[in-house]
Amino acid sequence: MRSLFALLLLPAFALAQTADEKKATLKFIDSLRDPETGAWAVSPPKDGEKLKPSLRAVNGAANAIKYFGGEVTDKEKVTKFVLSCYDEKTGAFAEPGDKPSVAMTSVGVLAATAVGIPKEKYKGAAKYVMDNCKAFEDFRIGAAAFEALGVKTDEDEFIRWMKEGVYTWSTQGGDPEATAARGLASLAAMRLRLDANAMTGELKKTYSEMIQKGQKADGGWGKYDAKTSDAETTYRVMRALMLMKEKPKDADGVTKFVASCRRKDGGYGVDAEAPSSMSGVYYAAKISEWNK
Repeated sequence: MRSLFALLLLPAFALAQTADEKKATLKFIDSLRDPETGAWAVSPPKDGEKLKPSLRAVNGAANAIKYFGGEVTDKEKVTKFVLSCYDEKTGAFAEPGDKPSVAMTSVGVLAATAVGIPKEKYKGAAKYVMDNCKAFEDFRIGAAAFEALGVKTDEDEFIRWMKEGVYTWSTQGGDPEATAARGLASLAAMRLRLDANAMTGELKKTYSEMIQKGQKADGGWGKYDAKTSDAETTYRVMRALMLMKEKPKDADGVTKFVASCRRKDGGYGVDAEAPSSMSGVYYAAKISEWNK
């Protein structure tokens, strides 16, 4: 019944999200805000629990609020929270109570950038990311941090990143995601974030065609063995296409997929069945922005 109801709503959503719908989404975002720190949580708290503010949610909220026509308030509080997660000695970010990592340091950089915190306040982050990248996901999210920081890798550093992380992952086989739309989009976005001219001509055409072929019947993209799409994979694909200056072949399908993730509370899930979360809202905002 829910699927039929969602389908009935699709044509109206495909035209444009109404002002009331945008207000509802902003209200959902605000419901995840911790009044003490001014930061946001990824998900609503369970019964008896408090909101857990996080760097990931700050990045998601700041970006989504802008897209849906709002404005981030109490920036001083948010800034204090973000910087409380940063260690000047190591250059790393960590969620409250957790250990630092490349992924969270990169997210911390993105959150700080989204809020407008001066880069000199967390200037050690780039070195921490470069020195600690090990797995492909480190390199992928690390490239996002470098882009946000405006860091340009010189030739030797770029080659090290490619040889030690991405090149090996994408050419040795063994991981079916490496040649599926999600993996190719992740690789393309990483390369283009480090070097806007990294993919041109036939290489760009090949990547684009293979990524486009992965679009599923529900309008989005998913993991290579999934029958349905998820917002996180669709987000990766749409970012790659945006960086390649291309649009999805079925743009209306993308719009319909985003609509299927919308919930009655004004939020968005990370797929057509998941409950609302800040992650879902962030993905919906960015996918919609790139699909215009």
